[in-house]
Formats: sequence, C-alpha cells, structure tokens
Amino acid sequence: MIADNFQFAFATPADAPNVHALIERAYRGSMAAKGWTNETELLEGPRSSLTEVAGIIAEPTSRFVTALANDTLVATALIKKYDDGAYFGMFAVDPQMQLGGVGKMMIARCEADAIRLWNARFLRLTVISLRLPLIEWYQRRGFALTGEREPFPFHEAPGALRTDFDLVVLQKPL
Repeated sequence: MIADNFQFAFATPADAPNVHALIERAYRGSMAAKGWTNETELLEGPRSSLTEVAGIIAEPTSRFVTALANDTLVATALIKKYDDGAYFGMFAVDPQMQLGGVGKMMIARCEADAIRLWNARFLRLTVISLRLPLIEWYQRRGFALTGEREPFPFHEAPGALRTDFDLVVLQKPL
C-alpha cells in the first residue's frame, strides 16, 4: 500500500468511538492476538476507554493522527507536545492491515505533524520492556534506547497477567 491510498486527519470528538475501537482491536482481544503488536500475553481488559480517548482529543497539546482507507479508520497514533519535542503513543494499526507498511507511513506522518505543529526536535515513546521485537522494529525506524526506564502503570491496567516488566524509553531526533 502506498500513502496515496490514505487520507490523514486529526481526530475530532466525533471520531473518538472509532479511535477507541481501533486501539482496542489492535492491543486486546481475539482480533489483536492475530497481529504481531498485541499485548494479550501480558495484559487483559481494555487498553483505553472512550472517556480517555475523548479527553485526549480535547487537549490542546495533543492530537490523534488518523489514517483512513476508503473512509475506514485503519491506523491512529497519539502525538502530544513534550518539552521541545513530542510524545508518540497509543499507536494502533488495524490487525488486518499490519505488515503492509501502514505503520511506517503513520510514523512518518506523525513526525511531520509534530514538526509542523510544535517545531518538535524529537519524537519520544515508551514500550513494554518485554516486547523485544517491537523495540527492534522502532530501532529500525530510527528510534534509539535512551537508557531511561519508567514504571509500568499497573494501577491503571488492573488486568496485568504478569508484573515483571517496566517501560523502556526510545527517542528519535527530527
């Protein structure tokens, strides 16, 4: 697939239900288990809530970048102003669209939007430390481990199936 087949936009309040549903499909449940980026072996229960997604959309320093194909939401990612850069998270590609270049395209779009919106000098993200293939995927996209680690917010994710992990921080200069 090529970028010409997609329409990009920032999510509006009306998009919150579709953004939330895509995040859940990509991270949790039977559909997520078919994709390579799922967390089903580590966490169960919801990844987010409609209230959380709607709240993020309402924040002036946050955007959900969306990609639509044939008027269907196929990818989304959060970018949020962070110091003189941007935080990248809640990245979701429809499991049926994974491994087709959509993720790479979304990262490139988010980088461009972060620069355009906030003159961001870097893109920063966190990944569960046990998800080595995902960390390596980000490294192939130019992100580097910073050496920083953050505790996983187990209090916000009560469905943890294990607790032997934290978050590693990766960052990419823009």
